[in-house]
Amino acid sequence: MSDWDTVFDELYLRTYASLQKPEDAEAQAEAVARLAGLEPGANVLDCPCGYGRHTIPLARAGHHVVGADRSEVLLEEARRRAGEAEWPKWVRADYRELPFEDASFDCCLNLFSSLGYWGEEGDRQALLEFRRVLRPGGRLVVETMHRDRLVRIFRPENWEELPDGALLVERRSFDHAEGVIETMHMLVEPDGTRKSVPYRLRLYTATELGRMVREAGFEDLAYYGDYEGAPVTVETRLVIVAS
Repeated sequence: MSDWDTVFDELYLRTYASLQKPEDAEAQAEAVARLAGLEPGANVLDCPCGYGRHTIPLARAGHHVVGADRSEVLLEEARRRAGEAEWPKWVRADYRELPFEDASFDCCLNLFSSLGYWGEEGDRQALLEFRRVLRPGGRLVVETMHRDRLVRIFRPENWEELPDGALLVERRSFDHAEGVIETMHMLVEPDGTRKSVPYRLRLYTATELGRMVREAGFEDLAYYGDYEGAPVTVETRLVIVAS
């Protein structure tokens, strides 16, 4: 069982977001733009966009970016970070039912392991929606953890100290038959107060995810191990560029 609206809320900002470096996001955004072959002023959908980690630097680079996310809390933080600039635009939306017209974008970005939360049926619907809102020749970029990598690095428990002195503790189990990792995501405050939220994530092999992308209507696929175009291995994450 998962509680997505609690995971991707203030808890996400206190834990995962606080561990991310802005300079890393800017470098990743530049690399994604190169990998996707974005032209100046391209219409880009970043979905889910979270708190705008990649959306904002892409907009500052001159692209017309729409950031869409299910979490109003994360969108509000994105708006705060973006300031009063004309771009990005922010839209609250679930990627399984996007509120955009057909052929609205030149590129759709789905980054940082954003598939897998709603199971295969939900992911198939999301991929169909990305295909629908892309223009002919438009590109989809998916960046995610893949199953082969996860199996190699899997740890049943880990913890990290957060910048404010709290602890992020995660306890995990992996179902090899279903390809699902179950995580208990816990924030431990300096005074010992705890907040725990469980979630499940379906991990795909490159082959499995590529097949789903093709079934959604994409024809040309390229597989990489990072945004710079390295090959996929058990030592890398997975980036799929499809059109």
